[in-house]
Amino acid sequence: MTGLPDAGTLDALVIGASDPDDRAAWDALVKLPGGAEAWADAVARRRRMDILAGAVCGRPWLASCMLRLSALSRRIRTRTAVELLLDFPDAPLDALARATLGPFDESFADQAIQPRWGQIVTVGLRIGERVALRVVPDPPFVDVRYLSDGTDGSLPSRTWRLEPGEAPVLIVALLGTVAGSSLSDALEHATATAGVLLLEARPR
Repeated sequence: MTGLPDAGTLDALVIGASDPDDRAAWDALVKLPGGAEAWADAVARRRRMDILAGAVCGRPWLASCMLRLSALSRRIRTRTAVELLLDFPDAPLDALARATLGPFDESFADQAIQPRWGQIVTVGLRIGERVALRVVPDPPFVDVRYLSDGTDGSLPSRTWRLEPGEAPVLIVALLGTVAGSSLSDALEHATATAGVLLLEARPR
């Protein structure tokens, strides 16, 4: 092997599903520059997949919406200068300074907190804490919706306070939608989407 293992091979190594004779991939990770980083990325990717799988298990309404968001993101190639940021008004200062999700909960420790167009990021919130989606610059045409327990609606404040039994909650930012339409209809017309999946983090 002349380079680092590809993503598929790395995923197989992480879950122990690789060929026992595939020594070349392990050797490359140990010997080649960037091997440690590639391994860490693969482990973090696997953790994200496990977290998402746990969230959608038994919740077809969430799985269906996330599949639609993923399909839409693959189809849309619109570039936008609008940036999305997350604010945590009730979080400890060290959580903001370290820019990690769930610093008190290892299951969220490797998650990047900045949402990006075309992606869904996972946020761990404790009961009573808020998360706010900030748009930079702040144009009026960014439509923010929520999906909770199969019910969707508009979220003009772009802020959600997590209450007992609510998680998971999916916050969706959209461009190119019609105000007042359902989330399903909005996804038919959106030219760009980004998602924030809110999960309940363990109390400190």
